[in-house]
Amino acid sequence: MSVDLRTRVDTEQVPVEAGPFFRETLPALLDAHRALIAPGASELPLADFCIETDGEQWTLACHEDRVSVKAGHHGGPRVRLTAEQLGDIVNDQSTPVALMSNKLLDMPEGGLPDFLNWWLVLRATLDGRRIHARGDVTFTHETRRSFTPDDSDEEMRGFLEEAGYLHIRGLFSQEEMEAVEADFPKAAPHFEKGDPRAWFATTKDGAEQLVRMEGFDRYSEVTVDLIDDDRFQRIGRIPGIGHVQVRKLGARVGALTKPIGIVKGISDVPWHKDCSLGRHSYECCTLTVGISVTGADAHSGQLRVVPGTHRALVWPAPCVQPGLDLEPVDLPTGVGDVTVHLSCTQHMSQPPVSRTRKVLYTGFGQRPADPEAAETNRQRLQAVRSKTHTSVSQEPGYLGD
Repeated sequence: MSVDLRTRVDTEQVPVEAGPFFRETLPALLDAHRALIAPGASELPLADFCIETDGEQWTLACHEDRVSVKAGHHGGPRVRLTAEQLGDIVNDQSTPVALMSNKLLDMPEGGLPDFLNWWLVLRATLDGRRIHARGDVTFTHETRRSFTPDDSDEEMRGFLEEAGYLHIRGLFSQEEMEAVEADFPKAAPHFEKGDPRAWFATTKDGAEQLVRMEGFDRYSEVTVDLIDDDRFQRIGRIPGIGHVQVRKLGARVGALTKPIGIVKGISDVPWHKDCSLGRHSYECCTLTVGISVTGADAHSGQLRVVPGTHRALVWPAPCVQPGLDLEPVDLPTGVGDVTVHLSCTQHMSQPPVSRTRKVLYTGFGQRPADPEAAETNRQRLQAVRSKTHTSVSQEPGYLGD
């Protein structure tokens, strides 16, 4: 199987007018994709759901194995979307999670779980993807294993395609990681409160701490040398479909410090897919790569993943979908280990409780079919998301935990 899951290019976006969409387009697609919708929908608590746009209301209802659309609000959950928001949802530029994260989710009745359940129905209908049902995702490998640099690309590729992640032990030495760690305090003075490249969080003692430095590569030559090293560049070749890394200085690496006792601000991100804000069908799967500067375990902020979720149309965030039959695994790492996860593999990081964790994040993206149009849409969405710290990604293939 391939990890290139793209089905859209930005230049092929279809304008969305609410009336024709709900009266004609959506009902026809619901009937055409009934077999992709019904099995997974039968496992979801789908209360009748109203979408209101430009003063018009349309209700989605699921009865037995058929989904219908009718005019008006007939009770139950309701979301109000602007015409632009509806177009972005339909065209997979945005998601309910993006609206919620940016404080734009307008639901007079119901809540995010109601919208996410129906978002699965919409994505199945609009993308021709099957809603995940129990037993759909199976494995031929154990879902928890690690590799070393001596293992072959082919062996790692097979595991990555099936499980959606890799753990490579000992890619870098302790001495190399100590050199990287020494650059953290040297880079820190270049990041101030209010800088969009800097994340700050408050610990329970009231101290405000710098927890993320985007563009760390601008201030750490040793980091640039390591990610340019063929030991690291090999990771982009593992999927075998031409993943590339951003070469622009200052847009390649984020340096994270995960302190103990965060009470305000973003440091340890809950369960999510990196495509949870949108654009799955344009960019997935990119490779997000974490370099363990200090190592991590259950007591120091380790990464956790849900193997197989890149192959499943499930909630992208903010938690593991209730009733999901796919089990999380822990990824404890040593100093110099590397983790790789696909952009639509669900993952999270645990808050450290006994010692601080330091980690670098970078990655590899797929070459966009239409780079100019993709960048235009990405900048438009970034203009909204930059008002919060929900948009971690500066470039495709570069996100963290």
